[in-house]
Amino acid sequence: MKHKLSVLQKCTLFQNKSIDEIEALLSEISYRVESFAENDIIFSPVQIADKIGILLSGSVDVQKIFPNGKMVIIERKKACEVIGECIFSKYSFYPDNACVCKPTKILFILKTDLLKLFTLDNQFMLNFLELTSNSMLMLKHKIGILSLDSIQEKIAGYLVHYLQYENEPNNTNIVLLPFSKKAWAEYMDVSRTSLSRELRKLEVEGILSFQNRTIEVMDINRLSKIVSL
Repeated sequence: MKHKLSVLQKCTLFQNKSIDEIEALLSEISYRVESFAENDIIFSPVQIADKIGILLSGSVDVQKIFPNGKMVIIERKKACEVIGECIFSKYSFYPDNACVCKPTKILFILKTDLLKLFTLDNQFMLNFLELTSNSMLMLKHKIGILSLDSIQEKIAGYLVHYLQYENEPNNTNIVLLPFSKKAWAEYMDVSRTSLSRELRKLEVEGILSFQNRTIEVMDINRLSKIVSL
């Protein structure tokens, strides 16, 4: 229970709340915690959108599946992040797949209970609005990445955005990728081979260096110029 509450304390929905305050709010509603294995589907476009999920551990890919079978990763969610936040849209079903990347534990809150929390705590409601606004901005960034012409532009666009908005304060030039190179390639809708080739070119040019999921940006100015070409 203590671990669950400490994770929830890091979630945008419960930001600036003590563990006691979170526990008190949860005591007012019905919720459930479920465990999932790799490749399990949490939400899909055939499911009615009636609940959100907060990841307590593991990670989940939000995927767009096209009629021709092509799949694009929209976002990778990790512990303390929320899936299914679109439940107040005019559409009855979830718009995308939410697929487990590695064993995951999720706390689910029904739409009716979410509404109850809004009435109990105005700050919680404001936190939810912030969450949905951030999701909208993330989607706009994703569209921006996909609209760039070259693979180098897509790499630069992703890295510059990460350093500006998602990086830890003490890691000013380090990007810790939340997914594998294969998943990153899928996220940007390019082949893994092409992504690796362009990363090597940027490394040779002294703009960045990379090892596994860690990328060190050596020259942020040159990287930024690639996006603005």
